[in-house]
Amino acid sequence: MKNIITLICLFFITQETFSQHRIELKIKGLRDSTLYLVHHYEDTFLSQDTAKINALGVAVFEGKKKLPQGFYVVAMGRNRIFDVIIDDQNFSMETDTNDYTNNLKITGSVEAKLFQDFIGQANTKAQKLKGANDSQKNLIYKDLEKFQKDYVKIHEGTFTSNILKAGEEIEVPPLPKNATLQDTISQSNYYFKHYWDNINLSDERMLRTPFMGKKMDIYLKNVSFFEPDTIIQIANTIIEKTPRKSDLRKYVVGKFAQKFIAPEIMGREEVYIYVAEKFIIKDAESGWDTSSIRRNKEYVSKMKPVLIGNKVLNMNMTDTVDVYTPLYGVKANYTLVMIYDPECHHCQETTKKLLEEYPKLSAKGVKIYMACGTRDKKKWLNFIKEFKAQKFINVYDSYTTTDFNNNYNTTVYPNLIFLDKDKKILANKKLDVEQYLKIIADEETKKTVKK
Repeated sequence: MKNIITLICLFFITQETFSQHRIELKIKGLRDSTLYLVHHYEDTFLSQDTAKINALGVAVFEGKKKLPQGFYVVAMGRNRIFDVIIDDQNFSMETDTNDYTNNLKITGSVEAKLFQDFIGQANTKAQKLKGANDSQKNLIYKDLEKFQKDYVKIHEGTFTSNILKAGEEIEVPPLPKNATLQDTISQSNYYFKHYWDNINLSDERMLRTPFMGKKMDIYLKNVSFFEPDTIIQIANTIIEKTPRKSDLRKYVVGKFAQKFIAPEIMGREEVYIYVAEKFIIKDAESGWDTSSIRRNKEYVSKMKPVLIGNKVLNMNMTDTVDVYTPLYGVKANYTLVMIYDPECHHCQETTKKLLEEYPKLSAKGVKIYMACGTRDKKKWLNFIKEFKAQKFINVYDSYTTTDFNNNYNTTVYPNLIFLDKDKKILANKKLDVEQYLKIIADEETKKTVKK
């Protein structure tokens, strides 16, 4: 008897080990074909399983790992057959080639059946659109909209409800007549405040739906115009709504990091540093692999010293006749530091451009500190001569004490850093001369206002 019980237990353990998901699909009228089970991820699909339809029209998706839960598509080649929610890991489906979607029957999965029930009823209502006039169509669309909202409320808490709600637009209060600028700002603030109201960020399954990628991209594009402190507050609020140790949290953190590690708007990299430190580097339960953590540590370490508003680290350099010429020794209203490689084509072109535009900069009290970032002194001296850069302060790291990579974030040449009188960083990327002049004008205006 004991041996029989042992054998039974081993049988169930074996079944669990070798079949973590099993989804049987029968399609009347289809045979000898290959089906794919794919889920949404941003604007693409990721295949999770493949199954062959046998001569009886039966295909079985089966595997040793559980399928990631989400919104899936059953496809044949490039053709989408029907949509299905994968929540339960063991269930069956049956349909036919006359109408894959509307004839779909599901057994063994509450969520999948719930979603299919909605699709069936919605399609029945939509059939009335055929032959309807414009007035009738408006009524049908309103009925469909009401049906969807009612379905969401009735089945609140289910994945089906979360998916359907995610497809609803945020209802923004209309602007009043003769709206003022403040009214427009208030409306915009309302939109951003309620942007995520219809997305359940606590449901990890939302990652594998058609909504997350598009919503994130639009949102990040718009909030990138805000000041760094505001974006950081927004990022913190959104990320904290996602489940810890989840792929959804890693996804949202990754999207913020990716957007602001090399932002279009200068200074927004502060957002990346905050997100990377809090949610990748310092969060022991974040689930990020060691290589990602190490890589982000390196990025943060290099980016911090050259954040806008920081005082740049000194450079202990010498000039062409080996006279000590440190960066902090430059007396100027503004200093443009250019770290370069004499053999770099972009560096050569940038030097030519700066020479052409230098009278404009010089008139505003700007001095240019040309720091050779490589170790070939002969090539450095030849560069100065060939490109007639004697107007600038030309320096070389004779003492090999300057870490251009880690202390000035020099990942590519040329690396330009624009400083004020006290060597505080005003710009940490290459800009056009007109942009430097705009920064100077803004700084001078601030000084005037303070007076």
